[in-house]
Formats: sequence, structure tokens, C-alpha cells
Amino acid sequence: MQHKRFAWTCAAAGLLAAMSLLGACDPEDDGDKQPAAQDDAGTKPDSGTPDAGPVDSGTPDSGVPDAGVPDSGTPDAGEPPPDAGIPDAGPPPVTLPVAVDTHWAPSGYMGDGSSGGIATVAECAATRPGTGKGNCHKFTYTAGGNGWGGVWWQYPENNWGDLPGFDVPAGATVLAFHAWGATGGEVVKFLVGLSSAVDGFSLDTGDQTLTAEPKEYTIDVSRVRYGKVVGGFGWVAGGKPTPVVFYIDDIQWR
Repeated sequence: MQHKRFAWTCAAAGLLAAMSLLGACDPEDDGDKQPAAQDDAGTKPDSGTPDAGPVDSGTPDSGVPDAGVPDSGTPDAGEPPPDAGIPDAGPPPVTLPVAVDTHWAPSGYMGDGSSGGIATVAECAATRPGTGKGNCHKFTYTAGGNGWGGVWWQYPENNWGDLPGFDVPAGATVLAFHAWGATGGEVVKFLVGLSSAVDGFSLDTGDQTLTAEPKEYTIDVSRVRYGKVVGGFGWVAGGKPTPVVFYIDDIQWR
């Protein structure tokens, strides 16, 4: 029992001695504190002393300012001047009277004409009759197997009704022309309006016996409703033992 007490006594004495040593080593109890050594050996931060150099005097640039002369706008001599912007006026409107030869072409050969039985040349009278509008026509018809021949003035050329015709201005009352024969006595019928199916009308003069002097003929169109006309004018003649030679001039809607 005495041994146990002695052991506990020794243990307590050792614990007290260890605590005394721990207290002696506590840095907070050391009154002489030393500053911490500088870890970074680099240059110390800038002390903030300003640059001793002279201050900028602020004198403006002595250069001559831009005169600012605007561009004269003169175009390059090598380039065309700009478009003035004037709109195209387009062709003038068609007004009466209308010369048939100006718009319709004598291209519709019929009967013996379709096989070369009709020849035509431009030949005028010594003095053109009427107002002399359009072209002068001399026709020579030689009878063939059909026993008849003729020519249509068509718009456009060679149009038999597949395309719209020429838009004749409103207000025309007659189709007028001058015709005469080489010797007199030639019988010819004159036409206007290709057919009722194509032009909405078809008119003719009936057979006319020509004289050797130019004479004016007319076909009344005042009572028909015309518009885009394919067959602006035409003629047919029957076959004769000798060629039929005659002239037509000054064909017009008016």
C-alpha cells in the first residue's frame, strides 16, 4: 500500500515540473520582442517622388491649319456626265389619219399570188394623188390554176390571225385610197377586215372597173366596231387571159 502511494506522489511531482517548463517557454511571456525578419529581398516599393522633368508647355502645333476648300465637283474628263434623269417620252400616240403602209405590210398573198402569180414594184404616178400618204404600189397579176389572186396588208407581217392586229385609233369613218389601171377596164375588188372571226368585221367595195386615171375609193367603217385590226387593207381580182396591171396609192384610215 505504501508503494502505491509513493508511485502516485512521484507521478504528480513529474506533472508539476513539466507544466513549469512549458510556462517558461511561452513567447507571449517574453517581454523583449524582436521585429520579424524581411522575407522578400527585392526592391522596396516606389517612394512616390514625382519626376523632376519640365512640365509640357502646352504650345499648340505651329503647322498651318487645313484651308478647308471644298471639292469643286468637276467630273473626270474621261467619264461621261451623269444622266440628267429626263424620262424617255416614248413614241408619240397614233392619231388619225393612219397611213396603212406605215403599220400594215402587203404580205398576205392569196390564190394565184401564193404561187408567184402576183408581182409588185414601187411605182408612182407622175403626180401622186390625194395626200400621197404611205407607198405607191404597182401590181401585175397573171392568172394561174386558181383563177383568182389577191393581197392582204397584214399587221404584223404574215399574220393570218394568230397574233393581235394594229390598234386603230377610235373615230375613223372610212378607209380611203386611190386606184387606177394601166389601160383602164381592169376589174378589182378592194377589202378591209380579214374576217369576222379575226377582226370582228369584213367589208369590201364589190368589183370596181378601174379607169386609166387615179380615182379615190372609200369603204365605210363608221358602223363597225373595230379595234386591233389584222387586215388593214386588201384586194382580189379574177383571172384574165392577159395580165391585170393596176396601181394603188394613198391608202389610209381616216
